[in-house]
Amino acid sequence: MGKQGGRLVKQRESILSVDVGTSSVKVTIFNGEVELVRESSISYPLLQTQSGFAEQDPQRILEAFHQAIQQVLSGSENCPNVMVLSTAMHSLVAIDEFNKPITQLVTWADQRAEGQASQLRSSSQGNSLYQRTGTPIHAMSPLLKLAWFRDNEPEIFERAKLWADLKSLILFDLLGEWLIDESLASATGLYNLLTRDWDQEAMRWCGVTREQLPRLVRTTNILGCIRPELTDQLGIAENIRVVAGASDGALANLGVGAVYPGSLAISIGTSGAVRGMVNEPKLDPHGRLFCYHVDKSHYIVGGPINNGGILLRWLQGILLERGEPSEGLISESKLTRTFYELMSQGVNKVAPGSDGLFCLPYLTGERAPFWREDLSGSFWGLKLNHNRDHLVRAVLEGICYQLNSVVELLTDLTGPVSEIRATGGFTKSEVWLKILADVLGKSLGVLEHAQGSALGGAFLAWYALGQINSLEECAELVPIAHVERPDEARIVRYQDGYKLFKELVILGDKAYLKLQEFAQKGESL
Repeated sequence: MGKQGGRLVKQRESILSVDVGTSSVKVTIFNGEVELVRESSISYPLLQTQSGFAEQDPQRILEAFHQAIQQVLSGSENCPNVMVLSTAMHSLVAIDEFNKPITQLVTWADQRAEGQASQLRSSSQGNSLYQRTGTPIHAMSPLLKLAWFRDNEPEIFERAKLWADLKSLILFDLLGEWLIDESLASATGLYNLLTRDWDQEAMRWCGVTREQLPRLVRTTNILGCIRPELTDQLGIAENIRVVAGASDGALANLGVGAVYPGSLAISIGTSGAVRGMVNEPKLDPHGRLFCYHVDKSHYIVGGPINNGGILLRWLQGILLERGEPSEGLISESKLTRTFYELMSQGVNKVAPGSDGLFCLPYLTGERAPFWREDLSGSFWGLKLNHNRDHLVRAVLEGICYQLNSVVELLTDLTGPVSEIRATGGFTKSEVWLKILADVLGKSLGVLEHAQGSALGGAFLAWYALGQINSLEECAELVPIAHVERPDEARIVRYQDGYKLFKELVILGDKAYLKLQEFAQKGESL
């Protein structure tokens, strides 16, 4: 036992933290000193069999889940006695009467429900549902995915005994019971933030019943015993305790220590996000920000953007291609090293503002703050004097402008920003950090580690076990490696640039639907 803040706190024990994401499952062991002991990762493919579809094979995910645990425990002297789970949000899979999946796992990136989302978003009922659930009306939401199955796959819709998500799939594998934590539930569009229960109107709108949804559990609940045959297979202790855990987004905030009101976490990987923590539900009047449950006195508010590092991957494929595409493309594993190095060398030669070149970074549509699947990207102001370095800098600036639009909304909703903590692959790029600090006009705290959701899961487990006093202690346990401070002259330059960026977004909005229609007509030629 130790003493913190005048209260006795149990000594922190080792945690087996499992983070099941869109592309891989990562299993990590942290000891009581918040040190990374071991980690393992197993990848699985994203299936895109039709335009707009983005699915995964549930069985492949479970196999990867088992393999990653086995790998991290092989050779480990002591198996942790606590497991905690983090999973990606907004997934959906239909389960039959034999507890078997009858569809693929539909991921957050799936856009098949675009029509249902557009229809609901334009109705008064859309905002009414958002104001109770905190989930923006968008094709990513399981609420809209359910409506798509209802309208397009009636046989599957009727056959489904239960509709599950990634977390409940994992928990059923471990425990043999269909459960979902309140954090993941609050990202479905079906969970009422105030009553902390499934929302009657949302269920009625999409046509499901309470009996067709997993049982709700608290994020800090310590659940039952893992099936004995599975403990033998995985090589874990029979008495291991399973903490329900939360969504990857919620746990990412804990993992970077952005836990106080006014403290924001900004991450840029393939996509990007801005998230803050508040002590009660905060809902944007126009449904432009999400609000998701963490526990009874903590909620994350913010907005994700679709287009982050994925734009750089696209650019490097076009601009750095040599000979055959396979020879010129930089692999994903090398992108954060090789391309960021080349990028920094060239981008530093271009002045802030990219000599009048702007990028509207909507190549994959956009979520916050527009929640529009139909948006497309564009460059404005392109001239003969612009070269590759201008294009890259304009993309970086466009992504940062887009993040700033989310920060602005968060500030209006939750109050002034006192601190920003940066995480994700982009922190390996000094020039990108500088641009973001200058666009936001705020200092960025860059973390020593990149564990994010996995470390956040460990923090939540220690809190559930009474081994830390509060979630606010996370901030003290996560060190900042260095601070990137903005430059006053560049702040002014980017303030002018941001105003123009917003004007260009309005101008571009008039053309998106026409461009989409024009492209569709050409598909048959």
